[in-house]
This record gives sequence, structure tokens and C-alpha cells, in this order.
Amino acid sequence: MKKMTLHAGFFLLAFLLLHSAPMSASAQTGDDALRLADRTPGLTARNMGLAGTGVAGVMDASAFFSNPAGLGWAERSTAAGSFASGVTSDKGNFNAPGVSTSIEDEFSESGLGSLSYLFKAPTSQGSIVLGASVSEVMSWNRTMSFDGDNGSNSVTDYFMPFSGEFELVDDGDGGVFPEFSRPLSFIAFETYAIDLDGGLLAAGENVPFLPAVSYGTVAQFGFVEDTGKMYELNFGGAAEAAKDVMVGFSLNIPVGSFERFRVLEEDDYLNDNDGTGGTTDFAHLYFSEELRTDIVGVNARFGVSAQPDENIRVGATIETPTYYAIEESYSTYLETEFDNGDFYSYGDASGQNAASGSFDYTLKTPWKLSAGASYSVGNLAVMGDVEWLDWSQMEFDANDYDFKAENLEIRNSLESVLNIRLAASYDVADWQVRAGFGRYPDARSTQDFRGEGFPTVDRKRDVASLGLGYRLNDRMGIDIAWMQESFDDRTDLYIDVTDAPYMLEEVTRSRFQIGFSYGF
Repeated sequence: MKKMTLHAGFFLLAFLLLHSAPMSASAQTGDDALRLADRTPGLTARNMGLAGTGVAGVMDASAFFSNPAGLGWAERSTAAGSFASGVTSDKGNFNAPGVSTSIEDEFSESGLGSLSYLFKAPTSQGSIVLGASVSEVMSWNRTMSFDGDNGSNSVTDYFMPFSGEFELVDDGDGGVFPEFSRPLSFIAFETYAIDLDGGLLAAGENVPFLPAVSYGTVAQFGFVEDTGKMYELNFGGAAEAAKDVMVGFSLNIPVGSFERFRVLEEDDYLNDNDGTGGTTDFAHLYFSEELRTDIVGVNARFGVSAQPDENIRVGATIETPTYYAIEESYSTYLETEFDNGDFYSYGDASGQNAASGSFDYTLKTPWKLSAGASYSVGNLAVMGDVEWLDWSQMEFDANDYDFKAENLEIRNSLESVLNIRLAASYDVADWQVRAGFGRYPDARSTQDFRGEGFPTVDRKRDVASLGLGYRLNDRMGIDIAWMQESFDDRTDLYIDVTDAPYMLEEVTRSRFQIGFSYGF
């Protein structure tokens, strides 16, 4: 195995200098903000069957989310709850120059869907309804694996520093050693995933390093797994401000936790790098990154719902920006093996935390404006919603980091969107059949900042739902719903490398809910 003697020594000093540098927050991007701020429609089992449609005014706890004024139409005090389960399918295509392979993965989950209590106050006239609820508003659970050959590059190319990310320091014995400002390059240097090259150093190259994989084809395989859910606590109510006109308010507290675990392995299974011809005797590499995000926020919704005619109901909602307090913790592990039996690792021992730590910051989402209408004739009711958001108005902030570049990237790469939902229900004796559809356009600009020819994906989300309600008696009811959400996605296995591999994904989320309600 080819190792430079310049690599030996001074690791402790280099680490101390590196670890004292301020942590970079460059991981916070527009994609990260969208992931944390996005929501899935259909909080209750009844409303899920309508694909979340309900701004005109619905009478169950989903009104906290769509239009709190709808609470005013409740006929009695009600306690309700639902159980949810789901399966997320991720069909991914691994893409490297001349190579495309496909793998499909599934992630199953179950848990609380919603729990609520609405209290209809006794009044001599009009309507006053108060209540509280907790509902699942987002599930991030999904997994994607990949496996394919790459003859064009290696993750060790990604570990290579740029010219401004290191400094060569005199070691006092006529040699030099590198001090890195990029933690990942430091870790790669510690494990011989990259190394100083004497020839390049003597030639005065700006970046006198070589990656461990410099020739041939490697097998690349691994997975990316996202886990976690967001729940929203709601407190609010509605009152009849005028005949057949309800106004409502809700205070909402989203609370959630998101985790991402990424693993990328490389194997020199053809032994193209055997220590001859200027290569190292690289054998295998294991690289993992783990991120945990804990998030809590607050916002308010104001709504109005009116019934100008016994068959028509209209409504509108204003949602304030959500202010999130976010705490992230992250860690990195890297190990390398070589043909002669040498093994190196970083990230699993005390003090090896160059790319581990935590960071606190805040995120502010945009205002959301919604409008809806419903029309009923006989046993049939049809309804529709539109909602507008300008995602380019999202902003990161922190006490000890300037997010100017990240916020500028959000303003330039994200757009405003108009989300649409349509639904219908039909009553047959004690049964009600429901169906709905929603479309959520991709907020990412069609002009990708990475340049012409870069494969982009339209991440618009389509939602379809079916539901069935049954009235057991005058006070008790049961609701069952199914909703499917589908969208395309793209995952880059690493960046800043020409022809770096990536995954194109087709994601389908199928969710089921069964709910019960009891009126007092």
C-alpha cells in the first residue's frame, strides 16, 4: 500500500486547530426547509377521505387545520380519535455514467392518527364551540437502498479538499503537514481515504492530494433512511358572529423529530486499485452520516365560514408564519480497509468528533392564504379548496451564524405555489361515501442552479383518497379512509464531483385511518 510519510505525525495538533473552528451550517438549504415545513392533508379519518378538503367549513377536528371557523357548525360536543397506519414505497434508480440499476424498498408504520374533544357551549342563540386536538400532520418515514458499479468516480473524490480548505504547515523537520478547515477532508486524511502526494507537492500543485480510489471501477451500495413524525397540538374555537356566519381561531403547536441515517460503501471488487501503477491497494470503504432534528413551533389560524344559502357554504383562512425552534445533532463515521490488512476508522472513539456536534437555529415559514366552497344538492356534496404560499419567503436565523447565503438561495430557488383540493361525498341511508384529490406543485424553481443538463425532477405531489363513514346511532359514528400520495424525488449520493452518482426515485405513500366519534 502506498502511504506518504508526510501523513505521519501532528494529527493531534491538526485536530485541535480544526475542532476550535466555528461549525458550518451549510447543511440548511431550501430542501431542508421544505422538508420540515411541509404537511400531509387529512388529519382525521373523515377528512382524509376528502383528501383534506374543508376550508369552506367542516365540523370535526380537521377544522383546526383547514379553517377553525368550521368548528362553529358542530351540532353537539364530540370526542373523537383515530388510528393510522401506512406503507411508503420508494422505487429508486441508481445512475452513474453508463450504469442504471433499480431497487424498490418499503417502510411500514402505525400509530395515533388524531385525538380531539369539541365542547359546544349552551347558548340561547347562535353557536360557540371550543376544543383541543392532537393530530399527525407529517410522516417522514421512508427508506431507499442503492447498488451499482461506478467506473467514473469515487466518494474519495468527494473527500478531496478545495484549495481554500486546507493549509500546509511547516512541521519543523523540513516537511509539511496539512491543517484542514473542512472536517470531512480531515477525517478522510486520518483514514487514508485521501493522502498527500510527494510528487504533486514537489510540482507545486494547488491541491497536492490523491484519493484512495484513483483508477477503475468500484461497487457502490448503501441506503438512506428517514424516520420521524410531526404532530400538531391545537387549541381554539369558533363563534357565530352573525346569522350563518362563523368566525374561528386556533393556536397551533407543531412538535416533531426527524432522523436521517445515510450509509455509502465502496468495494474494489475487481482489484483495479492494487498498489501498482501509482494506485493504492484500496479494498473497502464504509461512510455513514447521522442527523437528528428536534423541532417545535407555533402559529395561529384565523378563519371565517358562511352559509349564504342552505346548499352553499364558503370559507377563508389566514395562517400566520410558523416560527420553529430547531435543534440538530449530527455525527460522521468513516472506515477504510486495504489489501495488506491495514484498517483505519474515525468517529467511533472518544475525542473523534471533528464532524459531529449540535446546532440550534430557527426557521420562519411563509403566510398561507386559503379559500374554499362547497355545494350540496340532495344526498350529494361537492367541495374545493385553493391555498397560496410563497415558499421563497422562508428564512433561517441563528444567534451565532449568518444565514445570508442560505436565505438568498431560498429566495432564488423557491417559488410561490397554488395548491388545489377537490372532493365529493354521497349519503346512502346511514352510510357516507367520500372521495378526494389534491395537487401540490413543486416549489423548487424549474431553473436549477447547478446548470444546464443537470437532471432535475418535478417534485409535485398528487393525492387521491377514498373514505367511508357509518352512523352507528344518533351519537356514535365510525370512519374509514385511505389516501395515497405520490411524487418523484432525487437523492445525490455526493456532490461537487463530475458525473457523481445519484438516485431518481418514485415515492408512493399509502395511508389508512380508522376513526371513532361519540357525541354528548
